[in-house]
Amino acid sequence: MTDEQRWLSRKYLWYQVFTESWYTSAVWLYFYRLFINDQQVGVLDGMAFAIGILAEVPSGALADKFGRGRLIRLGLILISAGALLHTLGSSFMPFFVGQTVLMVGLSFVSGADDALFFERLQFDRGSSAWRKLVTRGSQFGRAGSLLATITGGILYAINPRIPWALMVASMLVPALMVWGIKDTRLRSSRQRFMLEIRSYIHDVKTGFGVFTATKLRLYIPIIITIQGLFYAAGYGLLRVVLLSRFQFSPFAGAVVLATSSIVTIGLLGAMHRHAGRLSEKGVITGVALAAIIGLISAVFNIGAWGALVIFMLLAGEHTLYPFMSEVLNNHAPEAQRATVLSVASFFRMLPYVIMAPVIGTLNVQGKLSYFLVAWSLLIGVALGIYLTRKRRDTQVILTSDIDTVGG
Repeated sequence: MTDEQRWLSRKYLWYQVFTESWYTSAVWLYFYRLFINDQQVGVLDGMAFAIGILAEVPSGALADKFGRGRLIRLGLILISAGALLHTLGSSFMPFFVGQTVLMVGLSFVSGADDALFFERLQFDRGSSAWRKLVTRGSQFGRAGSLLATITGGILYAINPRIPWALMVASMLVPALMVWGIKDTRLRSSRQRFMLEIRSYIHDVKTGFGVFTATKLRLYIPIIITIQGLFYAAGYGLLRVVLLSRFQFSPFAGAVVLATSSIVTIGLLGAMHRHAGRLSEKGVITGVALAAIIGLISAVFNIGAWGALVIFMLLAGEHTLYPFMSEVLNNHAPEAQRATVLSVASFFRMLPYVIMAPVIGTLNVQGKLSYFLVAWSLLIGVALGIYLTRKRRDTQVILTSDIDTVGG
């Protein structure tokens, strides 16, 4: 590993620490409930996420065209601004505007950050170096999340607005960290306005085209159902609703999340040591089955045992991510890498637009079990499609015709 690769790797690890330090992770629903009900929360979250999704793919194309570092910095600043609006808000509309700004910021960051680091590190494509770094980054991220979750849970009891105020500051730190990381790609010369628009639309089409014209289409059901579930449990309404369903208080919920993070850090450490020997098919199958078991278990009144469900969702998300990141980055054309990763984020976020209001409404009506059973069935179908297709295609082709997609 070169000196620059070591420097960038350290920068990536600390970037993960700060971007995963969501002080509101275990308490944001309790905060909303001080002012609005769960049904309003579901509508708010669904609408805000829908706007975020509309920004997802275009933001990737903008990152590829005008600079991934610039989009990352702008996105982190927007996340901080959204948290500030939450800090000052006390009704539906300020929360909606704040969540919308926050989601647009997340859309700007997602895909662009992985694309920037993957491009600059220039690891050998035949090695597991990137997967190992992403796994280690997930460990560091879990450590940052652990500290932020516990801190947020404690400070919420003092003043419910303090965790949001800490979010304002914590998202500005990684924005400064990536300031010195520049794109190494040659920038295309500026063209007339209409030509720029056509080029931009072409990039967006290329991002979607990579998923239909390469082996990545095999992963679309997995991204939508399994990673979509993890998104709802990680950033959305589901995790906090489940903590409430299992009758955890805000502080107890923070402890559950922190404990799950500790165990996940250990699991990721084992994955890091054996990264080169892990089977993609085995990991995806194991994660899918764990998600199904967790959802079905949550149907029943299992009380404190619900902590295991939270752990399954948290560990599954961070176990699956390194494999999906490696597959996506290796398939993406260099010039549209951020666009392709943003398309993947689009597929991952898309279900939540429907899930959020459904989860909120069913929870208010005491019928959340309908959702839990239905989504576990969808995951089963997605896993069946993956295993059936993978039986004929036992090895993902990483050198397919991606350079001609959309052109």
